[in-house]
Amino acid sequence: MRRVLLLIAATACGGDTQAPAPIRFLHTFGPEETELFNATMADRGIAVEAKLAPFARGQQVIGEILRAGTSCPDLIRIDATWLPGLVAHDLLLPVPAELQHEDWLPEVAAQMGVPQTIDGLIVLRDEAAPAPKSPAIADLVAAARASGHSERPHPLGLRADGYWFVPWLRAAGSDLDLDHIGNPGAALALGSFAALFGDVAAAPPPAGSEAPEELRRWLAHDTAYWVTGPWQVGALRERERLQITALAGAPRGGQMLVVPKCAKDPAAGWRLAGELTSVPVATKFAVAFATVPTRASALAAAPPLVQAEYQALRGAEPLARSPVTPLLFDDHNPAITAVIAHDATAQEAIDGVRRGWVRLAKRDPR
Repeated sequence: MRRVLLLIAATACGGDTQAPAPIRFLHTFGPEETELFNATMADRGIAVEAKLAPFARGQQVIGEILRAGTSCPDLIRIDATWLPGLVAHDLLLPVPAELQHEDWLPEVAAQMGVPQTIDGLIVLRDEAAPAPKSPAIADLVAAARASGHSERPHPLGLRADGYWFVPWLRAAGSDLDLDHIGNPGAALALGSFAALFGDVAAAPPPAGSEAPEELRRWLAHDTAYWVTGPWQVGALRERERLQITALAGAPRGGQMLVVPKCAKDPAAGWRLAGELTSVPVATKFAVAFATVPTRASALAAAPPLVQAEYQALRGAEPLARSPVTPLLFDDHNPAITAVIAHDATAQEAIDGVRRGWVRLAKRDPR
C-alpha cells in the first residue's frame, strides 16, 4: 500500500509531466542561419518547431497559410515589405506593450511586428580602394571607373534588379511607387542604369545565379566597389579589410517578426520574438552573419563592421509602405533586362511597367 501511495505522489508531483509544446515558427532564414538558430535555441532550452518558407515565394506562401487560418505558426519571420499586405488583410496581432518599449533604434518601431534586422543597399570596398568622394551615384561610378584596368574591366558590382535600381530612380527625381514611375526621370534613370552593364559593371549572369556570381567576382578581386547588402557581407569570412560607405537614395528595409491572429499560442510567439531580438542572440547573428540588429544595446555589442553598416543605412529611405510594393520592384526586373539586351528602349520599358502598375493599383487595398 505504501508503494502505491508513493507512486501516486510521484505522479502528482510531475513524474509524468509532459514537456511544453514547441513554439511553431515559420521563417525565411538561409541554411547557415537556420543552423545557428537551431543551436542557439537548444542552448537556451527553448523548444521550437521551425519550418522554412523559401524567400522567393515567402509572401505568397505566408499569405495563403494565414488566410486559410489552419496550421498557423505562432511566429513568422517576414520581409518588412510584406507587412503592409498582411496588415491590410487584418491577419496580425499587435505587438504587446512590453515589447514595444524595448530600446529600438530610431529607424524601427514595434507595432504590428517586432523588427529583427535592418538591411538595405550599401557600398562595400576593400580598404585599399579609395572611398567615393560622396555617396552620390555619379561619384560611385567615377571611383569604380578609375579603379578599372585590363584585368579588371568591370570593377562595379551591381545587380540588374528592381531593388538595385531604386537609387537611380531617386537620383532622377522618381521613385518606386505608383505616383512617380510615369514621370520623365524614370525613363532617364532606367537608361543610365542599364548602360552600366557591359561597361563599368559586368553583364548580368543567368537569372537565379546573381548572388553566387557576385560573391565569386568579389573573391576574385574582379570587383572593386560592390553595391550589396548585409545579407551578402555575411557570406564573407575575411572581413578585416572591408570598408562600408553609404549610397545616396538607397532603399532601407529589414526583417520583421509577426504573430498571426490564427496562432494557437500567441504568447509563445511573442516570447520567441523577444529571444530573437535579445542582446545575446542578436549579437550571435551579428558576429556570424554581419546582420544589423534593431536594438541600441545589441548594436553596441555588435562588431565594428556591423556598426559601419548601420551608419551607412541611417540615411537610406524605406520603400513605400504599400501592399503592392514587393510586386512593383519585381516588375522592374524584366524591364531592366529588356533595356540591357536592347530589346526595348528605356521609355518603352517604363511605359510597359507603368501600364501594369495602373492595373495593379486598382487591387491595392489601401
